[in-house]
Amino acid sequence: MSGGEWTVLFEELLRGLAHALNNRVTALSACAELAAIDGEPVDANVLKMEITRLHQVSALVGGIATRGHDAEALEIRPVLEEALAIYHHHPRMRSDHGAIAQSGLVLPVRVPRGTLLRLLLLMIDAMRRSADRARVEVRLAGDEQLVTVEIETLEPSGGDAVALAAACGGVLKTAGGVWRLELPSLLALRRQERTPLP
Repeated sequence: MSGGEWTVLFEELLRGLAHALNNRVTALSACAELAAIDGEPVDANVLKMEITRLHQVSALVGGIATRGHDAEALEIRPVLEEALAIYHHHPRMRSDHGAIAQSGLVLPVRVPRGTLLRLLLLMIDAMRRSADRARVEVRLAGDEQLVTVEIETLEPSGGDAVALAAACGGVLKTAGGVWRLELPSLLALRRQERTPLP
């Protein structure tokens, strides 16, 4: 996407992730300075914890920067969990990572991972901006044919979200204060591919 709501959200999320990275670097620098002053080695557990946190934030930066357009078979829940973890660093987000309410048979899908991640981030942002929710809850459900992701929001869907849904081979429906992403399951796609043309 070259403009629109994704560009605005992307810049906000990058600012939040940059702040988180700076915090981790500052903590590691403080450990090194204290060790130099005291002449004692840094506590290995503290150092390990800070390095782990640095790797976690670095991985989130890598995820949001991915621009792959090739579809791949994947489970949607890990991508949704990553989106919630990234959004946790939004400058105006002051809560836990959010929650996922899962029901039904949630089968794998075939989508471009980076495209799906961007769409899920836009959905989470729309939910948070609606009535300025401090906590977000995403509903994940499915059956043999479809995998669905639903959020409650009064925000209108923008062109970026609709285009990203289409690029994932799905559709974004908005009605009654709900955004509903529908994606064909990998099983349904494979059945369709095996069905001979008339």
